[in-house]
Parts: sequence; C-alpha cells; structure tokens
Amino acid sequence: MKTSTKQKVFAIFSVFILMIALASCNGEKESKATSAEIFDGINAAFAEKYPDVGGAVTMPMDIDDETLSNVYGITTEMVEDYKGQVAGSMTNCDMLLVVKAKDGQVENVQKALEDSLAARVDQFEWYAVMGNDIRTKEAKVVVDGNYAALLMVGIIADDTAETFDFASDVKLAEDTFHQVIEDGKK
Repeated sequence: MKTSTKQKVFAIFSVFILMIALASCNGEKESKATSAEIFDGINAAFAEKYPDVGGAVTMPMDIDDETLSNVYGITTEMVEDYKGQVAGSMTNCDMLLVVKAKDGQVENVQKALEDSLAARVDQFEWYAVMGNDIRTKEAKVVVDGNYAALLMVGIIADDTAETFDFASDVKLAEDTFHQVIEDGKK
C-alpha cells in the first residue's frame, strides 16, 4: 500500500511539474525574423504607400556599431542583430532602428531607444522645418518579445499642403514591425 501511495504522489507531482512547464512556455513559438527582415519590411510598406519615395527614411545613412553605441547607448553585447538608418540631412529628424535584443536585454535596449527618442525630440523641438516638430511628437518606441524599434518616420507627400499625417506613417511602421515578427513564427 505504501508503494501505491508513493506512486500516486509521484504521478501527481509529475503532472504538476508538466503543467508548470507548459504554462511557462505558453505554447508560443519564438520568431525567427531578423532585424534586417523587419526593417526591410517597413521600407517595403513605405515604398508601396509612397512609390516615388523609396523608403521610410529620407536620404538614408546606415547606423553602424559605433553609432549604435555612441549615439544610441546600445552595445553589440546587448543585441543579436540590428538594422537602422537615419536621415543624412541635419535638417531632417527621420530615424528607423530595429533591434533584436539578446535574452534579458530588451528592457535595456528599450530604455536606450526611449532616451534617444527624447534627445531627438529636444533637438528638433524648435525646428519646425519639414514638419520635424510634428514628426518627433508622433514618433515612438515599440517592443514585441525581444524586438524593439525606434520609429521616427513620416513622408511629406507632394500633394501635402501644410498638414502632415505622420501618425499614419508611424502606425504603418508599427503594424509592419509586429506583422513581420508574427510571420517569423510560422
């Protein structure tokens, strides 16, 4: 009888451990998307919406490891991969940076991106040329799992008078960010 009780306790304990394991992994697959795939997806969405523009960032300049560290406060030890561009003109605040953080680093990456966003807002707050003041206010940092992105984008279409709709451009970038990550789970 004691053996039977031990077996029951062991079986209950085993089921309990299995339930904890299943609950903790939540059954959700990890995305295989790279930062470059997400970035390129966002650019493709902008090229589709604005065929004459070609991408989300005006006069793009690539963000390298040194810029990532010195300007954005994100070291290569914090990331699996990243891809980003900033506007190559001092009069334009555009920037798009997508980062896949290493496990346990996404909060640090998010904080660094939020600090970079705040600095860019301060930098362009009084420089309303090309809608920079509005563009910086619409910009945001988004996070999905181990992925984070700084989305400061907005196209001034040729048919735009004095009103800008940068919020819809940021939403397009955000929706594409999440969609490419989701597609990477399939």
